[in-house]
Amino acid sequence: MSEPADSAAKTLLHVPRVLIIEDTIDFADIIRKSLEAIKILTFVETSGQSGMETLLRVRPDIVLLDIGLPDMNGWRVLDAVKEVRGDEYSPRIVVITAFGDPTNRLMGKLQEVDRYLVKPFTPREVQELVRNMLQLPK
Repeated sequence: MSEPADSAAKTLLHVPRVLIIEDTIDFADIIRKSLEAIKILTFVETSGQSGMETLLRVRPDIVLLDIGLPDMNGWRVLDAVKEVRGDEYSPRIVVITAFGDPTNRLMGKLQEVDRYLVKPFTPREVQELVRNMLQLPK
């Protein structure tokens, strides 16, 4: 009988989590601070490999994924995320990039990305996007 109570407690205690995989530390810090201001637990990684390790450890609700990473491009990270997706865990993916050209946008659609944000964008835009994706009140 403790199993349903444990499940209910986990649901009630769930704190929304966002993983930011972005190699520009100052930019990632701005995103982190803007999300923490709306009570979102954030994690920042600056490479694809460390981002995947953190994804597996913290299981974020949303991944904000830069395409231009130092160790592997964001599309390869996205492929790795897709490999760990399943019925019980499927993070939403937002690609953040300076490359807003039609080719990259098409790649995002083909890769089943949830959203595509082109830099520069404001902290308020990120807050609004995350709130909407997590269906949080404003």
